[in-house]
Amino acid sequence: MLYLYGVKLGIESIVRGRLTREAVKNVIVPENYWRTLENRLTFEELGATAADRVLDVGSPKLLSLFLADRVGAEVYSTDIERYFLEPYASFRRMRNIPESRFHVMEADGRKLPFPDEHFSRVYSISVLEHIPGEGDSECMREIARTMRPGAVCVLTVPFAPEGRSEYRDADAFYWAGSAGGTSGKVFYQRRYSEVDLVTRLIVPSGLRHCKTRYLGDRVSPGGGKEIAEYFPPYTGPVHPLVSKIFHAAPSASWREMKKPLGALLVLRKD
Repeated sequence: MLYLYGVKLGIESIVRGRLTREAVKNVIVPENYWRTLENRLTFEELGATAADRVLDVGSPKLLSLFLADRVGAEVYSTDIERYFLEPYASFRRMRNIPESRFHVMEADGRKLPFPDEHFSRVYSISVLEHIPGEGDSECMREIARTMRPGAVCVLTVPFAPEGRSEYRDADAFYWAGSAGGTSGKVFYQRRYSEVDLVTRLIVPSGLRHCKTRYLGDRVSPGGGKEIAEYFPPYTGPVHPLVSKIFHAAPSASWREMKKPLGALLVLRKD
C-alpha cells in the first residue's frame, strides 16, 4: 500500500514538471528492502487514525506523508537535518494537504520543541541507533515527555546478539556533522543487544514495554554480509518481492531466527 503510494507520488510530481531527485527516487525505490518491512509493521502497531496527533522522530518521510494524506492524522514530521524535509513540504503542497495537518520541521530528538503530553502516537524508524553517546536514551526521555497518557510509541533499531557500535567515513552519510565529526571515522550507528534495548531505550523512557518483535532474514549469505547488500537502489521495483521471499516472520525471540538483524519495540504511556 505504501509502496504504491510512493510510486504514484513520484509519477504525479514528474508529470507536473517537478523532476526532482526525491520524485525519481519514489518512482524507482519508494521503499527499500528493509523499509518495506519496517514501515508495514510500524503502521500496523501504531494504529493511527484521523483523531491522532502523530510525531515522526527522524524517520524516512513517506510514511508520515501517507498518515497525513490517506489516514487524515495530524502529523509532525521531524529531522535533525533539512536533507529530507523540503521535498516532502513540496509533496504536501502538491497533494493539497493542509499545512495544519502535515508539519515538516527541523528538530533534534534529544531536545524536542514540543510541550508535554502533546502526541497520541509517536514513531521512529531506524533513527535512534545513529544518535551518538547517550543521545538515544535522551531521545527516549524526550519522546516519553511529549506523549499523552495512553499514547503509543513504535520504534525500530538494528539488532545483534552482542551489541556493538559501528563507525564510517564522515563523507559516507549526510548527518555526519550531527554525529560528532566532519572528517575521518565517525560514529555511524549501534546495533542493540537484548540488554541494550532495555537499558538504553526502555528503562530511560519510563514507558511501559508492551512488545518486542525481532526482525531478520531467512538465510545468511555469509561473510558478514546481509541480503540487502546484494540489492542496490536501482533494483527498487523488486524490493517488496525480495522482502516477502527473504525476510523472516517477526519473532518474539531472536534466538529462534536464522539471522536476527533488527528489533521493533512497542511502548505505551500509562
